Amino acid sequence: MTKRMLIMIGGIVVLVLILAGGFALHIRKLMASSPKPTPQTVTATRVGSQDWQPTLAAVGSVVPVRGVDVTSEISGLVREIHFKSGQDVKKGDVLVELNADADKAQLAALEASADLAASVLKRDKAQFEAQAIAQAQVDADSADLKSKRALAAQQQAVIDKKTIRAPFSGRLGITTVNPGQYLNPGDKIVTLQTIDPVYVDFNLPQKSVGELQVGQVVNVTSDGFPGVTFPGKISAISPKVDTATRNVVVEATL
Repeated sequence: MTKRMLIMIGGIVVLVLILAGGFALHIRKLMASSPKPTPQTVTATRVGSQDWQPTLAAVGSVVPVRGVDVTSEISGLVREIHFKSGQDVKKGDVLVELNADADKAQLAALEASADLAASVLKRDKAQFEAQAIAQAQVDADSADLKSKRALAAQQQAVIDKKTIRAPFSGRLGITTVNPGQYLNPGDKIVTLQTIDPVYVDFNLPQKSVGELQVGQVVNVTSDGFPGVTFPGKISAISPKVDTATRNVVVEATL
């Protein structure tokens, strides 16, 4: 190895040492200038347990347990109205009376005819016991009495129908019927609805049917009563699935 080569190798070694020293000095400066770690804030809380109940939400409609438009079975002139719009009534309360004067007069005639037939039957039975008439006459008298009593009962039924009563307990709606007005069979007199309790009908997806059962609790809210929750229970689940929406109808009672 020549002297020149030794000088070159020595120069390279010196250059490497100078670069290594500079790099180490740079690293030291970076470490000195980096921010020191600060204390970290740790927040703790106590873990507890609570019951969680899954819920299903739906929009429903409130319907009465019973609701009907009270009508008249037969025609007639309104004589008296015994209720006011919006009134609560009991089953059997008289709502409207139709004019039945002619019907009552006809009933009196039929009852008189039946009484006469009863007298004839009684007299003929006495004569039959005395062997003055045949059994056939007594049988005819008996049939005549039954027929006339049936006619009287039929007429009484017509009179009873002219006194229109509440078919069940509930609250009446608003009526437009007035005394002196003529009613035809089927004409609406007033709406009657039972509003306590009430039904709430709503739709739920078919996939939720397995989570439902009769007696489950429901909570109902209404825009008409803000902030008020009405508790109820499922009373019926329809077995029919709507083929268009794949929903089932559920009924709750409040």
